[in-house]
Amino acid sequence: MKLDFDSKELRVFDKEEIFKIHPLWIRERSIEKGEVDQNSLQRLYDPEKIEPDLQIKNAQLLADNKMLVEFSDNHSATYCLDKLITEITRSNVLPPKIYWNKNDAELKKFSFAYGVNDAEKIGFIRETNFGKLFNVRSQKQPNDLAYTSIELESHTDNPYRKPVPSIQFLFCIENSCKGGDSTVVDGFKVAEDLKKENPQAFNILVNTLINYKFEDNDAILEKTGKIIKLSARGELKQIKYSNRLDFVFYDEPKVLEEFYAAKRVMHQMINSDKYILQFHLEPGNLLIMNNYRTLHGRRSYNTSEGSRWLQGLYIDHDSAESKYKLLSKEVE
Repeated sequence: MKLDFDSKELRVFDKEEIFKIHPLWIRERSIEKGEVDQNSLQRLYDPEKIEPDLQIKNAQLLADNKMLVEFSDNHSATYCLDKLITEITRSNVLPPKIYWNKNDAELKKFSFAYGVNDAEKIGFIRETNFGKLFNVRSQKQPNDLAYTSIELESHTDNPYRKPVPSIQFLFCIENSCKGGDSTVVDGFKVAEDLKKENPQAFNILVNTLINYKFEDNDAILEKTGKIIKLSARGELKQIKYSNRLDFVFYDEPKVLEEFYAAKRVMHQMINSDKYILQFHLEPGNLLIMNNYRTLHGRRSYNTSEGSRWLQGLYIDHDSAESKYKLLSKEVE
């Protein structure tokens, strides 16, 4: 890497790219003693109180791919260039997403003893009105279709919550009924293919606002959102498809005609043999899914011939991602 600067900007040359850095931007990232608490790395000052016409007085490369920057407020700081480039380019420190359909996926089954404590090693459990740990089995008076024996097509869970639970665990305790196979679909792969094959339908599902609602005797939960949610950079961020409890907002008939047509296209895709991976959970199997990406479902089953009993819980992305980042630092 190479450096260049003037009073108004710092320039970092990395391969064929040039990154122009504002003095305040780089100043805010100083982690020198007196600038941030050395335990939490939280700033000990208000950035807004730094002089607005802050200038760069000097910049030079150091060993180990580091640089020293001196500022007009008499502060100087050492920075790791690799970390800065990662932040500038928004490089994801998490593993890259690999989209899959049925033919791409390889199903491997493992059985083991499992409890709440095991899930808590990965992240904090998200308690809902269904409890911290919920039992998925047929009930006489269910407050959710999950607690019946009917077929459930591909869907994501709890789109009516604020925020929507991120990661779902389903542990199989018993599954001796005829039927009851589980299904999973990569919603991001479907959305990617939909964008290529039918961009009009994709754009409609990205831009149409839906109201998702759950109601029973103890709770009324509502949240608005889109079936396909994109990040500010246009990347796939979340799929919210649950057609047993979604209600599109009122609009002109022509607009809704286009929406219903687009939704049917996606519905056909997420329930097609091309994308669905179907399998039978055995006692001891644990299924873990990204509820922002993976749609899941199940085939109907006969409760007069055996029993089907799964236990589920949710954890959120932030705690699981935090665990991954901490473990990654240990092996660096």
